[in-house]
Amino acid sequence: MKQKVKYYEVSGTHKEIGKQLARKLDAKKFYMPAPAFFTEKEVAEAMEVYDKYCPGLREELEGFAEEAKLEIKDIASTWMTYLVPRCSGLAILGSKMKDGHTRLARNYEFSIDDEDLTVCQTKAKGKYTHIGGTAVGFGRTEGINECGLAVSMSSCGLPVSNIEGMKVPKIKGLQFWAVIRSILDNCKNVEEALKLALEMPIAYNINLYLADDRGNAVLLETIDGHKAYQQISEDSSKKYVCGTNHIVLPEIQHYEPMAMRNSIVRYEMLIQFLETNTYLKETQIKEMLLKKYPEGMSSYYYKQWFGSIKSVVMDTVERRYSICWFGQRENGWEDYIVAQPMKDIEQTKLVEEETGNPEFFEFISIKKN
Repeated sequence: MKQKVKYYEVSGTHKEIGKQLARKLDAKKFYMPAPAFFTEKEVAEAMEVYDKYCPGLREELEGFAEEAKLEIKDIASTWMTYLVPRCSGLAILGSKMKDGHTRLARNYEFSIDDEDLTVCQTKAKGKYTHIGGTAVGFGRTEGINECGLAVSMSSCGLPVSNIEGMKVPKIKGLQFWAVIRSILDNCKNVEEALKLALEMPIAYNINLYLADDRGNAVLLETIDGHKAYQQISEDSSKKYVCGTNHIVLPEIQHYEPMAMRNSIVRYEMLIQFLETNTYLKETQIKEMLLKKYPEGMSSYYYKQWFGSIKSVVMDTVERRYSICWFGQRENGWEDYIVAQPMKDIEQTKLVEEETGNPEFFEFISIKKN
């Protein structure tokens, strides 16, 4: 198959950015009337949370609504962000890389029909400029900012959403894409990002990966409002953190002790890859991401919500965002530097599609760490 992907830049005040998004994107795609349970009370609560933890999001939504002539509560991002993907992620410190540059890498699996398929450079007034993949237009799935802070995620257990069929949120709080966007906008290093993430009410069950250009990295896991994290630096004996789609930190494993077989297989493969290579080249990371499961991270089960949308490697020193679409080597890797302007373009990429076997999705017990 062939599939269109987009790249664009937005800049100015948050309200101006919201208006630009309404013009650059298909506004109809983001019109999704709020469900009955998301009343004006929930809208007001959501805006209060956005103002506190995601400053600027309200103004972007208002600008979008004004330009697109929509009610703000009927923009998908308004009610889907306040409380879904399967992915993997790893942060590798510079002392384990041959060039000395700390990397954050990830594969992102989901359904093509439910993805923006867009990379955006955002220059919001008074915020840090960043490049990242978008989610429901306003959110980010991963990214790197001008300070050299890189952020990524993978689902920690079953995906949580306001959408019917997903796991119901156990607490009122934020979706992962709002958490990542706020960190990229407002934080310059891992220390600031971790502090903000620990303060935030996060309703999504997330493996959050953070890395900066000073050789610091964190894996933060949340499950139904509970949080735990592992922090490493160049002084640590361990030079990486990684995860797939289940809980790996022992403090909170008991909250969800089961995982899909494929998540455990991918996690064990990541550990083996990181432990057997004393020093890594970026080309080795990219090769591992694009290899087909179970030897690597990519899979093509799009109709089963488990197809590789993109592979991303971020260099915290170069402030570089590198992407390969749909797990296909033929699509090539493209590099984007935060400090360089991004043009509005649309490209056509190749997609391979397969059907996964039942064993891939089977739930089994997580091995105790």
